[in-house]
Amino acid sequence: MKHPLHIAILAGLAAMPLAAQTPPPASAATPSSVPAPAAAGDPGQPLATAIFNFQGEDASLDKQGAEIASLLEADLSSSEHAVLVERQETDKVLGEEEMGVSGLVSSDTAAKVGSLTGAQVLVTGRFFAVGSQNMLVAKIISTETGRVYGVTSTASDPGNLPQAVQDLSGKIDGVLASHRDVLVVRQETPDERLQRLRGLLGKAPLPSVTVNITERDYTQPTIDPAAQTEIMKLLEQLGFQVIDADDIHNKADILISGEAFSELGTRHGSLVSSIGRIELKATRPATGDLLWTDRETRVAVDLGSRTAGKDALQNGAQILLERLLPKLTK
Repeated sequence: MKHPLHIAILAGLAAMPLAAQTPPPASAATPSSVPAPAAAGDPGQPLATAIFNFQGEDASLDKQGAEIASLLEADLSSSEHAVLVERQETDKVLGEEEMGVSGLVSSDTAAKVGSLTGAQVLVTGRFFAVGSQNMLVAKIISTETGRVYGVTSTASDPGNLPQAVQDLSGKIDGVLASHRDVLVVRQETPDERLQRLRGLLGKAPLPSVTVNITERDYTQPTIDPAAQTEIMKLLEQLGFQVIDADDIHNKADILISGEAFSELGTRHGSLVSSIGRIELKATRPATGDLLWTDRETRVAVDLGSRTAGKDALQNGAQILLERLLPKLTK
């Protein structure tokens, strides 16, 4: 016999075109369910959002938890505040079944999940009965700031569960709209970044540097040196002498070398994501000493796969260079 929640969800899928309906505005949420916003929020790009299967009271309800997540995805797909990360792609990267057992999806691990999937926001949840009420509880977790918001919805009758899911999605949408300023990190300006990076160098003389990174974008037939270009540009702006790798008459004090690639991630409407990975090392050519080695994986979203790929590599290069700079002046 099917669980009453299972029957209610299946009936709702057949009867209610949730994706075509507009979620209730944030003001429609009850004060006890959605925290009052501290500021108006930034009406910028929609937030990359990953929805995970809801957890029931026991393993027999796993299918219903997946169906609740599917309903939320259908409803939030019409939101102007979220661009959804495909759950099938998320499963490939993380293995959602294993995560549900290990409790990996939490505020403590949100940053790692975000770096692997490109999601800025994670939505997880539980459903359970409290007396005669069927409760839905969702957590909205920022992968950038670690901030967590909770929203709830109830259904007194299992037959009303699809409406409760729609109510929950409206409240989630309200949080994304009104709390963007605390869900995402404010982007530094180029001048702010340079000022912060200069602070990592100290007062020691700057060595000369050569950068030689083998790169490719698997969606393009030609070499696309996005990471190398970004690192060379930043080093020059910071005052380093950057010597071209093809200059056989000048040898740099330090060689930064490695490999990088980008590949297509997922598509959502007109937006496409790309994944970029960079592996670098810094050596002293004169002695062969290894100074540093590291790697970084980033995900970027744009209207075109090539631009998204370059952005992912550029972002990864910035992060790696920040970790490398203190080693260059030792």
